[in-house]
Amino acid sequence: MKLQVKRVRFGDCAVLEGRRARLIVDCGSDNQSLGKDLSAQDFAYSAIAAQVNDHIPTDILISHLHTDHYRGFLNLGKDVPPLFAQAPPVGTAYLPWTILGGRAVLSAAYARLYLTAPPRTLAHELARGLADLLPTLRREAVHQRMLQAGEEIPLERNMLEILWPEAEHALSSLPVWGQAGFLAADREMAAAFSALAGQTDGRLPEEALRLAGALERCLLASSGEPLLEAGRPAALEELSYARAQADRLRQDLWGGPAEALRPPYPPRLLPLVRFAARQYHVLAKTVNACGIVFQWKDRLLFPGDAPPAVISYLGKKGRFHSRYQVVKLPHHGTRRYFSSALPPAGQYIISNGGYCRRAVGKPVLDALSPTGCGFLCTDAHQAPEKYCEYYRAQRHCHPACIPITDPQQVVPL
Repeated sequence: MKLQVKRVRFGDCAVLEGRRARLIVDCGSDNQSLGKDLSAQDFAYSAIAAQVNDHIPTDILISHLHTDHYRGFLNLGKDVPPLFAQAPPVGTAYLPWTILGGRAVLSAAYARLYLTAPPRTLAHELARGLADLLPTLRREAVHQRMLQAGEEIPLERNMLEILWPEAEHALSSLPVWGQAGFLAADREMAAAFSALAGQTDGRLPEEALRLAGALERCLLASSGEPLLEAGRPAALEELSYARAQADRLRQDLWGGPAEALRPPYPPRLLPLVRFAARQYHVLAKTVNACGIVFQWKDRLLFPGDAPPAVISYLGKKGRFHSRYQVVKLPHHGTRRYFSSALPPAGQYIISNGGYCRRAVGKPVLDALSPTGCGFLCTDAHQAPEKYCEYYRAQRHCHPACIPITDPQQVVPL
């Protein structure tokens, strides 16, 4: 087995590959907002496309539903020779489990955010991304499957162990808004959203209900229940219709793509802007808290962007090995997402090449380096004064930094 750490500038991407099968774990964002001088080569997409086109059976895993972990899957064919159009279909697309009590509980929050978020914002990108992703996976993957703690992913004769999410804990207990877990925060957001109905003559709750229902049916169809999976085509048609209706309302509110409003927004839209900001933070934190954490023996630990509370919980439960060969740092090595419970490793992956406001944390590197590790740095070294706190303080890269300057770094496992 070998691990290929891909350079995708703004996000994460790695490939686990054996002789006869592979798993692509995440595929980072496109080059939106990073400058027009960047090409597809800066994102290693051509290398990924060539791999999938070689006819080795390929599955994909999306650790969590932030676009910097899957937007690349939607853009691989835009600037390079077609990926999925010519390749065999992806076998299985794995998604994190976000179902509780038979409900896809994030659907309503996504729908509210889709309708209220201003154009060209991270909030709109988060909500729009899911609506883009679900039809793409239906078209390109033979199967979809949500994963939760206790399950396994087969990769040749190996089994990857899923450590997280535990849906009830992730959605009920982990704080995402003050001290409130998602379910409590969502009730508050639903009430605040109802108060916005007057902003759109009652259209806002009607369209939110339609879009939330369509998203829920699409997500439930990925739960592994055969009867629900059989209804996926109809659910996607419903989603397409609901989205078209929502886009008409958005155009009335914000204008079309060419004339879309920018700040400062007119007073009549400020309640929507303020609501969207709150809804975004609740949903973004929840998506991280529900992400997939998996390991392969004591060789590899991939925690997605799990917050420190999840890492600490798994550590206390004894789910980790005492040391790994490779561990990916959550949330691009930022200090806010670092937990001292993260187990030691021979090498840590740092995927950070586009996060000026969320640079690699100096305390993170200082805490881990005494363990005798190396840091596989995908892109922060290209402009370290922007992307690395250690460089800002010391004016040089960390001695344990291993810059990845090629499209990928291959690590035998």
